[in-house]
Amino acid sequence: MNQKVEQEAPNSGEDVPLAPRDRRRYRRHTTIMQGRLFFAETRAEGIVLDISINGVKMRVDTHIPLGAPVTLAIAGSVYIGGEVIWRQGNVLGVTFAKAPEHLAHLMAAFLPVACLHQEAHA
Repeated sequence: MNQKVEQEAPNSGEDVPLAPRDRRRYRRHTTIMQGRLFFAETRAEGIVLDISINGVKMRVDTHIPLGAPVTLAIAGSVYIGGEVIWRQGNVLGVTFAKAPEHLAHLMAAFLPVACLHQEAHA
């Protein structure tokens, strides 16, 4: 389904980036908002650092493995399923499971209009 863009380096405790930033299809919006990630039977409190119609970058203190299915909770009542696709220390990236066009109406409350459409790449 989704391809991981970073992997954990074996035995080092560090994460290794594998994909360049310019592969993003949707503009990100920098923010600082509370969020929760639900994984298995774990609830991880954290801070959303940036958000797009396709995913979030979030700081959490709980270890959540790469590839883990998660549910993001933001704004008290918005729940979005996704998958952890990269992690660097206590910062991780989640890509949303639903296609961006299905989330546009929901994300309109959090994102500027320019972030709701796919970016054109030359």
